[in-house]
Amino acid sequence: MTRIQLGLSFACIGFLFTGAGCSSGPSLPSDLPDLKPCVIAVTQDGAPLDGATVMLKSATESQWFPGGQTDASGKVEIYTNGRYKGAPQGKYKIVVTKTEVDPSKLGPAPPDDSPGYGDWLEKSAAEVRHSYSLIEKQYTNVETTTLEIDVAGGKTEKTVDVGKKVRDKI
Repeated sequence: MTRIQLGLSFACIGFLFTGAGCSSGPSLPSDLPDLKPCVIAVTQDGAPLDGATVMLKSATESQWFPGGQTDASGKVEIYTNGRYKGAPQGKYKIVVTKTEVDPSKLGPAPPDDSPGYGDWLEKSAAEVRHSYSLIEKQYTNVETTTLEIDVAGGKTEKTVDVGKKVRDKI
């Protein structure tokens, strides 16, 4: 995964899970529902999909947003609001996204600690118009996804496939 992809993924997760913060361990909010362990394996064309953002969307409005990012094995352990391990019980639609920015539009990334790195990051943010979705469109939108999961008592595990490999301009 390139730094751009990683940065965009973290920006999306940060935006969606605004409850995330830095602490030695999150204290649980008094109104946090009982969370159940949940692991989702995401495949594309039958192979594990690394670096995809997975979001669970309930039919009812909620302040709790379960989701996470897949690892090299295509698995994601779901956290609620980016901090609390597990997901509230219920039925969810699964939305999967993964994007990349055309690296030829940005040039090589300088070292993280170099003076030019900040400028490069600003340029990369401005070049979002050169980004591509790597997931079939139907799975990237809560209105069109056919992927679902029912988080119940105990540990919930599910494997989903997001179709063929694509690179669609956003």
